[in-house]
Amino acid sequence: MNRTTAVNSQQKSKHYFKYMIFILMFVEILDTYTTNNLNVVVSDISGEFFPFLADDAAIAFYQLFLAVATLGMFFVVINQYLTDKFGRKLLLVITIFGMGFFSLLISLSINIYMYTIFLFFMYFFFNSDIWVIFINEESPPQKRAFYTNLVLIGGIIGALLIPFFHSIILYWRGMTYFAIALGIPLSILILFTFKETSKYQEYKNSKKSLEQDRNSFRVNLKIIFASKRKSQYIAILVISLIVGLNNLFILVGENFLTKSALSKDDVDLIVWIMGLASIIGYLITGIVADKYGRKPLLYIYSILFPISLFIVVFGINLPNIALIVVAIGAGLANLCYWGFRILISIVSLEIVPTETRGTGTGVKSLVAASGVTIGLLISFFITYSSGLALSFIILSSLFLINLPLIYKYLKETKGINLSDIY
Repeated sequence: MNRTTAVNSQQKSKHYFKYMIFILMFVEILDTYTTNNLNVVVSDISGEFFPFLADDAAIAFYQLFLAVATLGMFFVVINQYLTDKFGRKLLLVITIFGMGFFSLLISLSINIYMYTIFLFFMYFFFNSDIWVIFINEESPPQKRAFYTNLVLIGGIIGALLIPFFHSIILYWRGMTYFAIALGIPLSILILFTFKETSKYQEYKNSKKSLEQDRNSFRVNLKIIFASKRKSQYIAILVISLIVGLNNLFILVGENFLTKSALSKDDVDLIVWIMGLASIIGYLITGIVADKYGRKPLLYIYSILFPISLFIVVFGINLPNIALIVVAIGAGLANLCYWGFRILISIVSLEIVPTETRGTGTGVKSLVAASGVTIGLLISFFITYSSGLALSFIILSSLFLINLPLIYKYLKETKGINLSDIY
């Protein structure tokens, strides 16, 4: 290859990387939107499907059906295992199409049972996060957290669209229309314009892939748990369970705010602030994690998250300043929760080899999904007897358990080359 050809190839590679980042931002817009769009209309949904129950009872039973729907996340491990078998691109296309298609079916739900079934499949698709594997395998080691969070910052448009649509759409089903319009065309675009990730192609072209292709999911797990990073990985699984337990605030926080003295406009404003806080959080995470490491931020977020929910719970009843205090607490909670969650995802990718990376990520997602379901079931009983506030306080306090786990078991992974992980 002559110098001119090499330069042209390098330029094409840079152009493709920029294009990939741009399109993955739309993937994250869809992902963020479908993850949260129904969370801002919880009171409307529970009111429609449980019109005969009092407010606390209605939201308690909604959590029960929501817990059933979240079982869809248990099957995310299948998607992520299949990325090791068939590549990252194919599964990325399938999950994006799924988000658009099941948004359509959710909009057609006529009872809580149909809604729960379709939401089950939605959880299966939007929790797959195949794009995280994609961007991490394509980014240079020194900027892996930066580019991951750059995509997330673009995706915040999805979060900001939620309160916008909520303010102009009067019927909760209308919140699904944007996802329907974006998901299906986006999956087709990626199918015809994206390449397989370079790290996966590199692995598939190696002799090691011939043996690995015959490996089952069970064998992949044995490889992970027999590695020298086994203790780190187990710690990440425990931490992921705690993160899953605290997804409760993301799922039903709107109901807690709506049933307070705050007006609908106040709640929409808080949702906007939470979205803006996420942008700030992703910027901080992307820059600080690459410059100073993953562990310092993991410590900070573990401490600040429970503090932020205490601020929300105790600030909601403060006369005259409730809006300000709750906005600060909810914004900080959103910043810490999503910042912590993406950091744990990055660290888990950085300690698992390419040939089992999808499997390792899938098991982590499975454990986090268990946390979400368990958290909802625990909260069902607490909410029914004592209200949502106590659920938030109890579950967020578990974040403090992360501190000794991070200190003792997690090694710093800043700047590690994914090709060097064995």
